Amino acid sequence: MADDALAGRLRAIFAEELEEQLGQMHAALEALQQDSADPEHLRAIFRVMHTLKGASRAAGVPLIEQVSHALEGDLVRARDTGAPLDKAQLALLLEAHDAFAGARERLSAGEPVVAAPLTLLLQRARRGIGATRAIPGAAPAVIVPAVPPASAPQPSPPERQRRSTEERVAREDQVRLGVHQADAITAAAGEIAVLATAMGDHATEVRALRARLQARLRPGDDDGLRELDGELGRLTHRAGEQARALASTSARLEGPLRNLRQRPLRDLTDTLERAARDVARDVGKQVKVTTLGESIEADRVVIEALREPLLHLLRNAVDHGIETPAVRAAAGKPPEGQIRIAASLRGDRLRLSVSDDGGGLDLSSIRRALERRGSPVPISASALARTIFDDGLSTREAATTLSGRGVGLGIVRECAVRLGGTADVQSEPGHGTTFVLEVPLSIATLRAVVVAVGGVMVAIPSAFVSRVSAVRTQTLRRVDGRDVMIGAGSPVSLVPLAALLGPPYRSGELGDRAQVVMLEATDQRVAVTVDELLDERELVIRPLEHVGVEAAAATVGVSIMGTGELVLVLGVPSLLAQAARTADVPLASALGKHVNAPRERILVVDDSITSRTLEQSVLAAAGYDVATAVDGAEAWRMLERSTYALVVSDVEMPHLDGIALCVRIRANPATAALPVILVTSLDEPAHRARGLEAGADAYVAKSSFDQDALLDTVRLLIGRQDVR
Repeated sequence: MADDALAGRLRAIFAEELEEQLGQMHAALEALQQDSADPEHLRAIFRVMHTLKGASRAAGVPLIEQVSHALEGDLVRARDTGAPLDKAQLALLLEAHDAFAGARERLSAGEPVVAAPLTLLLQRARRGIGATRAIPGAAPAVIVPAVPPASAPQPSPPERQRRSTEERVAREDQVRLGVHQADAITAAAGEIAVLATAMGDHATEVRALRARLQARLRPGDDDGLRELDGELGRLTHRAGEQARALASTSARLEGPLRNLRQRPLRDLTDTLERAARDVARDVGKQVKVTTLGESIEADRVVIEALREPLLHLLRNAVDHGIETPAVRAAAGKPPEGQIRIAASLRGDRLRLSVSDDGGGLDLSSIRRALERRGSPVPISASALARTIFDDGLSTREAATTLSGRGVGLGIVRECAVRLGGTADVQSEPGHGTTFVLEVPLSIATLRAVVVAVGGVMVAIPSAFVSRVSAVRTQTLRRVDGRDVMIGAGSPVSLVPLAALLGPPYRSGELGDRAQVVMLEATDQRVAVTVDELLDERELVIRPLEHVGVEAAAATVGVSIMGTGELVLVLGVPSLLAQAARTADVPLASALGKHVNAPRERILVVDDSITSRTLEQSVLAAAGYDVATAVDGAEAWRMLERSTYALVVSDVEMPHLDGIALCVRIRANPATAALPVILVTSLDEPAHRARGLEAGADAYVAKSSFDQDALLDTVRLLIGRQDVR
């Protein structure tokens, strides 16, 4: 019964995915009817077929899998040669669209799928896309069951009646809400949030206007001016009240709407064990899939967007990673390979890893594949490993329904970047491979640093910003024609953000000080200069529609500020890739020296990038090696992995606050003696007492923040620790 329920769930999920893919296929086919050699839309159709091939396999709809695989074979030749599709080929693809649409309707209704249209399509596709003539003597319509028949005994009539009553009562307490309706409500709530910000700004402007009037009032002035002052006072009061009311309404909407859009990761991971088992059976391997963090919730759009890349990574782990039982036995491993899917939170981002205990990446095969296609071959092993995310790269000589012609891992990275995230891979020869995706929990809102570049505002997601600072230009170095910034760690390239964005953005003069934003993702790091650091705020994100592939990668979306101005939210992975293409010289070796590592490592924990950067800058300038975490949960994971001399933490943070972090540090024997300083805006005696009761060694109020006092406290505590 459990397998039957899972099969039905898989098919229902596949029906939803099929609807989305058919929309993309329809748009691409319309464009190809105008220009049958359009490479972007040929690639889009190819991606649809590749996606449907994998998804239909997992859902147990073999005919769609076989048709998709056959059509994909001809499409890859058209994509690689640039040859236009002829009318017969387009006709067959249109017919495939209609046949898939019919299958989707039946799957959505829980009805059996009529196989005849798909069988005819498969016969013609196997002869070549252009073979559109009817096949004489074709088999009559075949019915494929939508859900395997249940083998368990059916409940008795009284039990069925009781269940029916319970289900009816449950239905009466629920309201059916479609995906598009939920998106529309979320968009409207986002507009309310924007209006609340705008109203608050207007109230501030009216208050400033009244202050200017009052500054000019003199005894004996016209009563009309005093009446105007009184009217402005009343207007200021009303505007303030309305701004607060609108902000309150927006805040009340935020929680329920977030819950409305949230779905647990279990919706993804529940279906993967069966998919892995099916693939393993086909390739003669044994695997076991374990999952961690299934209860973590993320935005529905994020969950759905991760379905395809996660399936690709799982299939890749079974097909490429895990060895056959005989090979594993020869290596001293158990015959059953292990695949581990783990999810965790890093601030407001979701970290998802897929690990296997197989043979690891074959870097020599990857190198040969790059050489065959004439691509540059990176020197470092980590950079070479990441080339497996390149489109079209495959270490297989022949394509199969599993190996996928090298497109699968390209889809993985593309999906992560489209969500405003990153994809990375680590591998150890003989011991396995780990793929890591890091994406926002929600793409409806995100926290971002707003900056000005060439008179235009843009936003940088805070998750990729490790620090912001004003750097004296006289401290910069010039190496091989590039500006280099030297801080508490290794040298970092300094690049104008305008140069990475390209026209129409223009770089301004640096002057005596450069406004710098440090960007980091995976092991890439670059410092960018901007004209002005404006603000850090929560932004409501809207997607950019009808833009090219490069533009979509360079931006997460667009947001509307309270003033009505549009702000592009930048895609940091794309910026880092652009920076890497213009900076190939290892900076430390180019400078001829390495910066000496500081003696003590300090962990700074704060969900505010402003406070985090201030504390990091003060400590780094004093010679400490400073690591940062965006909340207590991330800090605790870092403490479990590395050793630190001291922790400086905020109190009010999401997921795990500073008090709870301090309690956890004191309760663990490995960290019990670790000094902890709480730095917070809660400067009340009760709050201070609560922090000290939790085991904090010192308590510093942000309102009276003194960097010398902080450094004195740090030196005192680290010195005290050394005595212990």
